[in-house]
Amino acid sequence: MKKMVLELFTRFFIVIFALVLVLSTGEVFAQKKSPKQILFGATVCMTGHFAPEVRTFKRLMDTWTQMVNEKGGIYVKEYSKRIPIKFIVYDDKSDESTAKRFYERLATVDKVDLMFGPYASPLTFASSTAAENNKIPFLAICANSPKVYDRGFQWIACVIDAAGRYTYRYWEMLKSEGLAKSVSFVVEDTLHPLGVYKGGTPLAEKAGLKILSGDIAPAATRDFTSIITKIKSLDPDIVYVSSNIPLAITFMKQAKELDLNPREFQCIHHGGEFKEALGKDANYVLGQSYWTHGMKYGDPDRFVELIKRSKVDLDEYPWAPAYMMAFEIVEQAIERAGTLEKATVMEFLKKGRFMTIGGEAYFAPNGVGSINAYPSQIQNGKYFIVYPPETAPAKHIYPTPKWTERK
Repeated sequence: MKKMVLELFTRFFIVIFALVLVLSTGEVFAQKKSPKQILFGATVCMTGHFAPEVRTFKRLMDTWTQMVNEKGGIYVKEYSKRIPIKFIVYDDKSDESTAKRFYERLATVDKVDLMFGPYASPLTFASSTAAENNKIPFLAICANSPKVYDRGFQWIACVIDAAGRYTYRYWEMLKSEGLAKSVSFVVEDTLHPLGVYKGGTPLAEKAGLKILSGDIAPAATRDFTSIITKIKSLDPDIVYVSSNIPLAITFMKQAKELDLNPREFQCIHHGGEFKEALGKDANYVLGQSYWTHGMKYGDPDRFVELIKRSKVDLDEYPWAPAYMMAFEIVEQAIERAGTLEKATVMEFLKKGRFMTIGGEAYFAPNGVGSINAYPSQIQNGKYFIVYPPETAPAKHIYPTPKWTERK
């Protein structure tokens, strides 16, 4: 009898032990192996046409990586842990075909988990096909031409609003002041400036301004004599230069030489290279900035630390805040998704609302974002946001003194 009971207990414990072993083994095999790193990929215009506007931004990416990894990485619920990040960055040389080639490499060779877009709409238009073809989340940053987002792509989202609304706050400011009554446009014949121009004309009319002219010039234009002569005869209150920095510099130098004196110059891109090239002649020019000290959205202290450690001057590179917003959005999207599975991350990215240093970011169905720039003016060699009043640390100086009346 005792022997029989002992055998039953033995068999019972063997069965229990086997069951526990099977369950525990199954649990081990059911768990996904945690990746060593979350891989991000991007290109930066370190050389070429757009380099003056963004060439130092690889340092932003490197420093953000360091700051995230100092805290252990980004938390991914699926693995119940923080995972360090790695950024793979190439120089696209401001060239569309080069950018496209590198983004294909990021997708097929480097096998990144998510892509950050390059600078400018033409490069983004070319490179985003790699994300679409390989089904990889792609967050564009400074690229808001409608042509980028009207292709029905499902794997793209953008931090900033559509090009047509890029300067809507500027037109709101002019309307609220009620001083300017007319405008002439000078437009670079590339995607982003054209998009800003096409959206800006109805906004100008809505603000009560009469459009006197609109001249479209190739990006390589070096002689604006005929355009400036025509604008002088029309005598608009505003000369609105929708272009990238190189063309704006050339135009402004010739505007002074030919004594073109509107009540205001608006150059949509007036970053550090613009100011450096023109010196004191850059004073009074209006442009766009995404952030200024004193704004309370998101975690501004973290951004200040980022640009300080990166040695990126905010005055020289006013687009830097848009990159910080992209970093913030991606961190939040991955944490909310709780996984690195690409389709899930993209779903959370497209449908989410994210707090950034520039305000709340969200996306239209085609991927266009919600963040807009603020009108900023160069005053005594420094940049100041001048509208809206609750955000602006300085007042808009209008009208601009004539060239011969400046000190």
